[in-house]
Amino acid sequence: MNRIRLFPKDFLKAAFSIGLPIALQSFITTSVNMVDVVMLGHLGDVDIAAVGVANQIYFLLSLVLFGVSSGASVFMAQFHGKGDLPGVHRTMGIMYLLALAASLLFSAGALLIPERLISIYSRDAAVIAEGASYLRIVGLSYVVTAFSYTMGFACRATGNVRLPMLTSLLSVATNTLLNSILIFGLLGFPELGLRGAAIATAIARVVELTVLATVVYRKRTPVAANFRQLFLRFDRDFLKRYFRTSLPVLLNETLWSTGVSLYTVAYGLLGTGALASVQIASTVFQLFLVLIRGLSDACAILIGHKIGSGDEAGASRDGQRFMALVPMIGVVMCILLILLRPVILTFFTVTPETLQMTMEMLALQAFMLIPKAFTMVIIVGLCRSGGDTLFACILDTATVWVVAVPLAFLGANLGLPLWGVYLCVCSEDVVKAILGVPRILSKKWLHNVVADIA
Repeated sequence: MNRIRLFPKDFLKAAFSIGLPIALQSFITTSVNMVDVVMLGHLGDVDIAAVGVANQIYFLLSLVLFGVSSGASVFMAQFHGKGDLPGVHRTMGIMYLLALAASLLFSAGALLIPERLISIYSRDAAVIAEGASYLRIVGLSYVVTAFSYTMGFACRATGNVRLPMLTSLLSVATNTLLNSILIFGLLGFPELGLRGAAIATAIARVVELTVLATVVYRKRTPVAANFRQLFLRFDRDFLKRYFRTSLPVLLNETLWSTGVSLYTVAYGLLGTGALASVQIASTVFQLFLVLIRGLSDACAILIGHKIGSGDEAGASRDGQRFMALVPMIGVVMCILLILLRPVILTFFTVTPETLQMTMEMLALQAFMLIPKAFTMVIIVGLCRSGGDTLFACILDTATVWVVAVPLAFLGANLGLPLWGVYLCVCSEDVVKAILGVPRILSKKWLHNVVADIA
C-alpha cells in the first residue's frame, strides 16, 4: 500500500511513457561512441585514447548545447503547459541562434587548431596526431549536430519523445554500418581506421538532422515554426526574462563541462593506458546512466507542464516522488553494472593493465550511480523545470571547481592510481546530493516563469 500511495499508477505511467523513450534515445546516442570505442579497440590503446580526448571537444559542445536547450526548455515546457504555442516558437528561435553560435565556435577550433586542443589532454605525440586527424573530420558536423540536438529537445519539451528517439536510432544504425565499412575497408572501400570512424560519425549526424527536420515539417508538429515565428516576435521584456532564467543554465553547463573536461587532463597525467581505460569506463557508465537521465528529463517536462498550467501543489508532490523514484533506479543500475562488468569488458581488445584499471573504474562508477541519480533529478529535473536556475548553477559549478577539480589534480600529482584519482572526482556528486536535497524539500525551487507573459 505504501508503494502505491508513493507511486500512483498514473504517475508511473506518465514518468515512464516519457522517460523510457528519452532513455532509449540516450542509449542509442551513447552507443555511437561505444561502437567507435569497440571497433577502434582492435587497433590499440592509442586509437582509443585519441578518440577519447578528441571527443572531449564534442563533450564540451554537447554540454553547452544541453545548457542552451535546458534553459530554453524551462520556458518551452511551461509555455506548452499553458497552451501558448507562439511562446514556444520564440523560445526556440533564441535557442537556435545560441546553438548556432556555439557550434560555429567549436567547429572553428576543431578545424583550425586541433593539435593544440588535443594536447590539452595528452602529452603522447601519437595520441595528439591521431586525435587531431579525427577532430578535423567530426568538427565539420558540429553545426548539423547543434540543430538536431536543439530540435530534438524542442520536440520532447512539447511532448513528442518518440521522433527524436527514432531519428537517433537511425543515426546509430548508419554509424555502425559505415564504421564497419570504413574502419576495416569492407566492400571494396579503403581501410581508413580512425579517420573512417570520424567520417562515419559525421555522415550519421547529417542523416539524423535530415530525417528529423523532414518529419517535423511534413507532419506539421508543434515545433514546425517558420522564420517569422522563430526570429521576428521577440520583445525586450521577454528577452530580459528569458536570459535572466536561462543564462545561469548556460553558464552552469559551460563551467561544469569545462571543469569535468579537466578531469581528463588529470587522468592524462597518469599515461595513455589510463586515458584508454577512462574512455572505455566512461562510455559504459553512460550506458547505465541512460534510464536515470531519461527519468530526470521526464521529471523536467512533467513538472514544467504542471507549473505552467498553474498546478504548483501537484508539481511539488510529483517532484518529491521523482526524488524517491530516480535514486531507486540508481540502486538497480548499480547492481547490474557490478554483475555485468566481466561480460562487458570482453568486447574490448586492450592491454591487461588497461583492462584491470577499467574493471576497477567500473566497480567505483557503479556505486556512483546512486548519488548521480540524486544530483540529476535535483538539478536537471526539478531546479531547472522550476526556474530555480541560479541555485542549480551555483551548486553544480561550485562542487566541481572548489572541490572535485583541485582534489583530482592533487591526487594525480601525488601519484595515486587511477581509481584513487577517480574517487577524488566522485566528491562532486556526493557534495551536490547532500546540499541539494534540503533545497527541494524547502520548495524554494518552485517558480512559474511564464505566468504573466502574454
